[in-house]
Amino acid sequence: MQQDVGRTSVLGNLLRAVGFLCLLSLGVVLALGLVASARAAPGPTVGGLGQVDEPIRVYLDPGTVAMTRCGTIEMTVQVQAVERLWGVQYVIHFDPNLLEVVDANPTMAGIQIYPAGVFEGKATYQAANNADNVAGSITYGVMMINPQDEPFFGSGSLGRIVFRPKVQSQATSVVSFEESQCSLSRSDGGEILASWGPATVTKTVVCRQQYLFVPLLLRNRSMGS
Repeated sequence: MQQDVGRTSVLGNLLRAVGFLCLLSLGVVLALGLVASARAAPGPTVGGLGQVDEPIRVYLDPGTVAMTRCGTIEMTVQVQAVERLWGVQYVIHFDPNLLEVVDANPTMAGIQIYPAGVFEGKATYQAANNADNVAGSITYGVMMINPQDEPFFGSGSLGRIVFRPKVQSQATSVVSFEESQCSLSRSDGGEILASWGPATVTKTVVCRQQYLFVPLLLRNRSMGS
């Protein structure tokens, strides 16, 4: 009887040991599977020559302007590392108490900015090009229309803005995109995701109005002049 009990105890211990080894083996298999999955997970897209592709972003260049004299400043709306670009639209806000947009095309009604350079030489439809110096806003939109033209790849200008400081103004203006109204698009109408970066203009001197004085020549009749 005692031998039977001993055999049962030994058998139970053996079964428990086997079960422990099975659980240990299962844990090792799961761990190896997680490691393999992590190695197989896709990383950043790699372009040619082993370089990681740049993120697509739209930004104002220069990003910071400190004005120390009167005059004008230029800002370019730049796009970086875009693919299959077919159209663009954006709304920009600025402080109308500090800045005003200089009209790029005085022959047309309204105030315009310079068009996107990335579509130069291509057939395009300009949906909007209007600057409002009272509200402090710029609305611009353009798209290619010839299906035989190749879309734009790379980096370039989406427009150029010439600002002039207001007379007697001294402050800081953040020139920023209204991102809900900004988009890049492909020829099929699909949106190209991008980040939209602002700029800052600081006015450090006051521009005063220049007056032109014309001397008044008095004629002395008594001298016959």
